[in-house]
Amino acid sequence: MGGTNFMLQWPTADGRVTRPYDAVTGLIGLAAPAGTPVKSGAPGIVIMADADTVQIKSGLYSVIYDNLRQIRVQLGDDVSAGDLLGESAGPEIRLSIHQTIDPTPLLMAAPPPAVAPAAPPAPVPAPVPAGGVATTKWYVTPVQSGLRIREKPVDGNPIGQAGIGDILEVLDSPAVARSRLGVEGQWVNVRTLFGVTGFSAAQFLREYTGPITTPAPLPPMLGVTGMNLDPHNPLGHPAPERLKGLGWIRVKFNVSYNPDNNSFGNTDVNATFNRMRPFLKPYTDAGLKVLMVFTHQLFGEGAGYHWPSMDSGRWNEFIPRYADFAKRTAALFAGLGLVHAYQIWNEQDTDPAVARAAVPIPAGDYGNMLTQTIRAIRSVDSSTPILTGGHVGGPDRGSAYARATLSAMPPDVRPDGIATHPYGRGVSGHPFSNWGPLDEEIRKYAAVMPGRPLWITEWGVLDRQGDMGVVNDVASYAQGFINIIKSQFSGQIAAAIWYAWADGMDNGYGLVGRDDQPKQPLCQQFLTL
Repeated sequence: MGGTNFMLQWPTADGRVTRPYDAVTGLIGLAAPAGTPVKSGAPGIVIMADADTVQIKSGLYSVIYDNLRQIRVQLGDDVSAGDLLGESAGPEIRLSIHQTIDPTPLLMAAPPPAVAPAAPPAPVPAPVPAGGVATTKWYVTPVQSGLRIREKPVDGNPIGQAGIGDILEVLDSPAVARSRLGVEGQWVNVRTLFGVTGFSAAQFLREYTGPITTPAPLPPMLGVTGMNLDPHNPLGHPAPERLKGLGWIRVKFNVSYNPDNNSFGNTDVNATFNRMRPFLKPYTDAGLKVLMVFTHQLFGEGAGYHWPSMDSGRWNEFIPRYADFAKRTAALFAGLGLVHAYQIWNEQDTDPAVARAAVPIPAGDYGNMLTQTIRAIRSVDSSTPILTGGHVGGPDRGSAYARATLSAMPPDVRPDGIATHPYGRGVSGHPFSNWGPLDEEIRKYAAVMPGRPLWITEWGVLDRQGDMGVVNDVASYAQGFINIIKSQFSGQIAAAIWYAWADGMDNGYGLVGRDDQPKQPLCQQFLTL
């Protein structure tokens, strides 16, 4: 292998050169936010692998990948093109080829650069409308932003919105619809390209005659999507190969529950560690990263606490013991490469009136909990990221709670990221985005800790398990959700972890049913997002 026959595949998912080729150093920079998987661009033998650099001898060439972390190869390893070398230390990696040549022309099948938000998918055929027979599809577009789509004309409940640039399929006959456009008091029956059907005010619509095309696929963003798993659920621990395409798994470190005798209130950290270590290792061996959650089941459940009656005095008594359990757990996992981030508590800003599985805690007391727990973990582990529990209060109340939490903490102690659970948010107008647009939530929470990545540690569709009638809508919801992240917030979201793998894992809409069979097209589509 040599000369002009040498081909170098793109080693990262972004597809952008951030630092032009330098003939003196032989380097180019490739966009790769921290944590991005970095893969070998060509087969060869590893001739150097240190803390941040891998060098691979490929025939007559020597390819050097620099500014890495979490190196996965060793000196002397044989690698194939596409094998995982490690991950980027961010915000870019540096690539060079011995002989000081510009490697850019050799990059084979590089993914396209990041693009603006993709156009919606092509519409499905319209039903025969009540107002006439449509022989061809006909489209309109709003002349202003924020145009409401209602269940029925005039006073129907709003079920979606459309703005300038959105394309709406007309379900009335073209002749009827044309006569109504621009006329005050008239209404047009429309359907968005995401499937929301209703009525919009005709005076704010005009005819659209432009192209309706299937959008080009967005570049893959490896390492962001993930899955919530449960070692105690019969369907909650799929074989790692079934999760191929994902970057993360999220699991709870549940000390309280002892599966050996089905009891709660246990406090044996070592026994839980000995159960979790063999559970986690096959996933990390397959390249998945682990987000471990410390809830009241780390310590507290079965220990005599009545959560609804907790006050600051009781929290002050509880928190040091909880932080000690976190420290003991982190000490056992330190240096094993089995845990890549810790999450402290879960849905702590839940309204107490609707709290079910979560345990709410006032922001000031949660600030105390974060402070003591972060210090405890850092005393035994100096580097693993530590996140807040997933906020569920939404972009306004939830972000205000997060700010109040930080205000209650000393300035020298901070979490490494804010986590959120944006259920009911996604593409505006989608039936499963009933709480509003995802981008609003991301921007509000990201502003709490500028420059830190945001973690979406639970998202999905709740309370519809077993309903195969919505599987296509769930699939389009997931696609639109990830498209927003890729197109508007590339590099700003550390993880987007679906809840959950299977029906029966609490109330999440699983990628597989209770029979362990994949729900298609949702399952295959999600694994390739």
